[in-house]
Amino acid sequence: MRPTAKAEIQSNGVACCRKVVNVSSVSGTQGSATQVGYAAGKAAVIGLTKTLAKEWGRYNVTVNAVAFGHIETRLTQGYSDSIPEITVGDQQFRVGLSFQQRNALAQTVPLGRAGTVDEAAGAIYLLTLPESDYITGEILTCSGGA
Repeated sequence: MRPTAKAEIQSNGVACCRKVVNVSSVSGTQGSATQVGYAAGKAAVIGLTKTLAKEWGRYNVTVNAVAFGHIETRLTQGYSDSIPEITVGDQQFRVGLSFQQRNALAQTVPLGRAGTVDEAAGAIYLLTLPESDYITGEILTCSGGA
């Protein structure tokens, strides 16, 4: 972020609005059992977003974040034989979620499913549109209502 900050500060007087969209998680706003480090890191992104919005507004830079809930990615897809295990140190871990884990997550989401990568990208895109030029310091939650 420091190189970006310097570049944005040096562009003082630019007519158009510059935009930063950070990526966070609902774990940063709601907490997440067994994921203390992850939740703390994502909460830090939210604090960074709100602070930079206050500091960079005078330079015509908006700073927002999207806090994602359950999004369908390779890390959250179902187990299958085609998904390799990853090795960390001397331990191997299967990437993905079991059928039971996926169903349990879907039941916590009012829309009843995980979001797609395209829907996640759409949330970020919304904050880059000219219509969002007066929105700064906000956290957009993209979680299907969870």
